[in-house]
Amino acid sequence: MIALSLSLPILLQLSLTGTTYALQCYNCSSIADPDECLTITECRAGQSCYMESKASGQANTLGCTDNQQCGVTGNVAGSFVGRDLSGRQAPDCHECCSTDTCNKNLCEHLKPGRCIDDVKVDCAWMNSFLNICKDIHHAKLICPKFCSLCSLVDGNWASWSPWSDCDVTCENGTQTRTRTCTDPASADGGLDCIGSNTDTKPCLKQLCPVHGGWTTWSNWNTCSVTCGVGIEKRHRNCSNPEPDRNGHQCFGDTLDDRICLPGPCANGGWSDWGQWSTCTVSCGDGLQSRSRTCTNPRPSPLGKNCEGDPLENVLCRKDVCTPNIVFKAKGVTDITPTRGQTMIFGTTLVNERHAYNTSTGIFTAPVSGTYSFSTQFCVYSSKYITIAIIVDGITYASLYVYDKDSVPCDTADTVAVLQAQSEVWVKCTGAYSGNVVYEASDRMNSFSGYLIHQ
Repeated sequence: MIALSLSLPILLQLSLTGTTYALQCYNCSSIADPDECLTITECRAGQSCYMESKASGQANTLGCTDNQQCGVTGNVAGSFVGRDLSGRQAPDCHECCSTDTCNKNLCEHLKPGRCIDDVKVDCAWMNSFLNICKDIHHAKLICPKFCSLCSLVDGNWASWSPWSDCDVTCENGTQTRTRTCTDPASADGGLDCIGSNTDTKPCLKQLCPVHGGWTTWSNWNTCSVTCGVGIEKRHRNCSNPEPDRNGHQCFGDTLDDRICLPGPCANGGWSDWGQWSTCTVSCGDGLQSRSRTCTNPRPSPLGKNCEGDPLENVLCRKDVCTPNIVFKAKGVTDITPTRGQTMIFGTTLVNERHAYNTSTGIFTAPVSGTYSFSTQFCVYSSKYITIAIIVDGITYASLYVYDKDSVPCDTADTVAVLQAQSEVWVKCTGAYSGNVVYEASDRMNSFSGYLIHQ
């Protein structure tokens, strides 16, 4: 629908009837949806209906305007009868008509039912001089077939959905409805729907329930005792606010308590010392101790503990201890000894204080005292050996070993009073030639000794 196509039939009608009448137009200011404009006004002589639309779709103005305002907008080249064809891609427009209330559908141009060109328009001429096909959204109404726009579809809003439930259960809330641009949806370059797809309105429910709230805690009461450990209390009420209209009661306690310690009732005091303990050793130097406790009286909470040590130690002395000196060596290193040879036992089973030397076969006394020594030898059948226990070069014990009546082993022992660094060893004083000393798991050759006392 354009002014050119409308004005000619109207003029013909007026000339045929010979009558004049006041033109009626829709009249609304800043309305979002032109279809909701229902107010009608009568125009003065020399006026036509018009509608001005803005791109936002939120400010449509309808009414009467002077006919001189219905010409080409801005005298822009490439425009046609009040429309800026070259800039028509934008949804803003200002258009007029001279038919009763016709401005309700201005700037919409309802599409004809068939894809045909306007018979009153020379589409080829207009495209040659005005490039009408470039203005797609006007050309689709005038020359859709010539400009190959028959498949173009402008979007149109579908019906509003039902209003949603109120988004609150009490007092003031909002209801919402929506619509979609699907009746039809835009296609092949057609315009999308103008306006919002969401609409809201206020809704009012019954008054909300008032849930109870606690007041602030009161100050703490005085402690229940003047010394030691006591209790102090504070309270609060469910009146901030009080519950109303089936509101919830406050959850929690109205009373709170805590431990209070105003000060000590007593400081600690020492008990008497206990008896001395027995000496910690049976010989040599040791310790004796005695103790006391902070119980005369015990310190009350916050009271001071006793100052000083709860334990006292002193030295104690017993008889001199006999040191643990003992050794036992086995396995002679030479089973063919000769007269005068020191017998060396290469393996020690025990060697406290390391007094026996497995390389020399000599025991060296670490301290002075009385010692006991013993040696055992075993010989082959029909062989013999004589040995002696030597203390600092003096023979203290001797032994003749001969395999007699299947008893191939014999022992010798002695006791000697030694000075520190005295030496003791076993010496061969005579032997059968060749292999004499017999070594086996059941026949052990050995040399041993230990300190009896100092």
